[in-house]
Amino acid sequence: MSRLLQKSIAAITLFCLSIALTITSSTASAADSTGTQSYTLTRQYGSVLFRVMQQDYLNLVGRFDNYSATLEMDFEDLSNSRLTATVQMGSLSMADSDVVETLVNSSAWFNASLYPEATFTTTSVEVTGENSADFHGELNFIGVTKPWTLHVQFFGGADGKLTGSSIGMLAIGSFDRTDFGMDQYLNMAKELVSIEVNAKFNRD
Repeated sequence: MSRLLQKSIAAITLFCLSIALTITSSTASAADSTGTQSYTLTRQYGSVLFRVMQQDYLNLVGRFDNYSATLEMDFEDLSNSRLTATVQMGSLSMADSDVVETLVNSSAWFNASLYPEATFTTTSVEVTGENSADFHGELNFIGVTKPWTLHVQFFGGADGKLTGSSIGMLAIGSFDRTDFGMDQYLNMAKELVSIEVNAKFNRD
């Protein structure tokens, strides 16, 4: 076989290989942006906050530092998505350590030694916008489980689109603490507790 023919065959082979790789890459990208994808929360830059009005003059704010969540996103139909989240109640952080000690350990409040976690599990999702949805589910808090809804706004992540390798989330919700049996000291703290979650999820 002549040297010229060998070079021609090699060039054709490389050309065909490059086409095959391009097709494979395009197919993989299309697969990544459709169907259900699994994501895991990273606590980097995130926050889980609660607010409750104290004695009619101050919003008492607390932050939980230990939490986790998994997210199943169906980009073709957001209503098929699912969120599961857990917050460690003993990870509360506030400016006054005495208040933290009382809230975490008192049987009138979190009673974290008996109920160390609060959990949320999705049962259904209602799409409210292009990148927003209401996640309906069950909140288990201090041993009581009640229906609860998180109003969620999603943001495109590292790839600049919702289907990228990272997804940002702002989730807000509220509940009446007396519904969970936390019905003491109503003169000190109002019934309504507001929750705000700012989180980043990375694709598994």
